[in-house]
Amino acid sequence: MPSNNFTSTANTSWTAPAGIWKATVEVRGAGAGGGANNRATTANAGGGGGGGAYGIKVVDIVPGTVYTIAVGGGGAGGSNNNNGTTGGNSHFNNNEVKGAGGIGGNRNGANGAGGTTANSIGTTLYAGGAGNNKNGTAGGGGGGAGASNNSAGNNATGQAGATGQAEGGSGGAGGGSNANGTAGTIPGGGGGGAGTNTATPAKVGGDGANGQVIVTWVAAPTTMIQQWERPRVVWRSVPTAQTRRR
Repeated sequence: MPSNNFTSTANTSWTAPAGIWKATVEVRGAGAGGGANNRATTANAGGGGGGGAYGIKVVDIVPGTVYTIAVGGGGAGGSNNNNGTTGGNSHFNNNEVKGAGGIGGNRNGANGAGGTTANSIGTTLYAGGAGNNKNGTAGGGGGGAGASNNSAGNNATGQAGATGQAEGGSGGAGGGSNANGTAGTIPGGGGGGAGTNTATPAKVGGDGANGQVIVTWVAAPTTMIQQWERPRVVWRSVPTAQTRRR
């Protein structure tokens, strides 16, 4: 029988169709923002933000019930000498299935960790990829990739953002000297850190990408209802012995 799916990268709800009692739910947390550069010193570019974690679980559902879907918003890239913001968690039905968001990159060049399995909920869990530390003295660190559906997200190495695999989003690249970091891609890619800059305004880290929720179910088969015809009873008069003698 054919399967159906409902995919969202923003907060919404899903109504269970008639005849469906189980569904497979996949969730990915949002990517975190990359760190801004610290203008107090030319040596500190921003660190890359971490990617979102992944969780999957087969859940029991009730036909006609409306289920809440919360998708984590991507963390904002750091600005004005600030760290990147942590990515939001994504979940289905009030944390029945949950994917944790990544951690923001630091303004002093330290990387942000990927969303963890410890903070996620599901039967199978994968962590998000970590962002990279600042790239030397000039470049920001790349963002970590969102977790895939069969492995943890790739960690960023150097200034390049980590490549996402199997539906996980890629991390954004870190900024070069006097350049902003690049945003991660949906779902769950972390933002790249800002490059060094001592002038005004300070350079900003790239934004993390939103998370994602996917609900998959098998379509209910068409029920063939056989209608049986009720037997007809025919009444007739039967002569009695007395009426026959007449």
